[in-house]
Amino acid sequence: MKERAKLEKYVSYLDKAETVALLCHVSPDSDTLGSALALRLALQKLGKQVCVFCDDEPPIRLSFLPTIKCINQDYNIKKFDVASAIDCSDSDRFNVIGKYFKHAVKKLVLDHHKTTDNFADFIISVPEAAATAELVYYVIELLEEKHEVKLFDYDVAVLLYAAIVGDTGAFSFSNTTEETFRIASSLLEYDVPSRDIIYKMIKSQSIKRFTLKARVLNKAKFYSDNKIGIITFTKADFDETNTSTDNTEGIINEIVDIDEVLIAFAVSEVYDKNYKVSIRTKAPIDAAALSTVFGGGGHERASGCRLSGFYEDVIEKLLKAANDLL
Repeated sequence: MKERAKLEKYVSYLDKAETVALLCHVSPDSDTLGSALALRLALQKLGKQVCVFCDDEPPIRLSFLPTIKCINQDYNIKKFDVASAIDCSDSDRFNVIGKYFKHAVKKLVLDHHKTTDNFADFIISVPEAAATAELVYYVIELLEEKHEVKLFDYDVAVLLYAAIVGDTGAFSFSNTTEETFRIASSLLEYDVPSRDIIYKMIKSQSIKRFTLKARVLNKAKFYSDNKIGIITFTKADFDETNTSTDNTEGIINEIVDIDEVLIAFAVSEVYDKNYKVSIRTKAPIDAAALSTVFGGGGHERASGCRLSGFYEDVIEKLLKAANDLL
């Protein structure tokens, strides 16, 4: 078990609490949602009052996740005993729901990003973990061990399995480890519908997303002997395909999967002169190091940041930073 001593301390804080708030990051993915919802179910079995909060609505493709409708059910608890950010590397990863974190008696972070800011009383971040869900799996194991009660069940297993599938690209990304497979295998013992989950999360797409994908990939540009690839999602792309930034997830992989490409950027226009940038890399290029140049962060192979300015200037800055690493 990775970082057992720190995880035991994290568990001790949860054990002492009667009320717990679990905070998911903005633009939520399967890891932040699945991890928080799974931990909620486990803690509820121990008699705790647990709320899961998120500033943004969950993506439609994750609507199959058990208990997902419980998100943002406020039970009029003004001050939680414990608030834990789940899969959040800094406080900018939540907005309005930050009030629950700010006013909590004890503030915790459970994360697996390579770059995690010091914004809580106790932080545990394990970059070697393929997903935060792996850490939640360990937390639930420790709670079972401590209380001698069964906490894993079908719903918990589905939530954690979906979280791992999302952050590993269905076990295809380089962050997938032997431990990832061990945990996944353990979760499958609860009759988790693996094939259905992978299809819904990785393969299934609407005609709108397909149209957006085809439109954007057709405009892909390559630089530095094809070592750098860039795709751009403009407001016009979203408007004319009736899509949004929610429909962009995963499309960047089409670029980084090209043999010659070492660095891939997906630049999405959020507002006028404001862009969300996703970064994917191949070894030995560190995506987290690249994003920190612009105040972002993330993982070794996947990270992101925000940039403001004219589009041409944004692209120029990205290319300079990428070429410096190359």
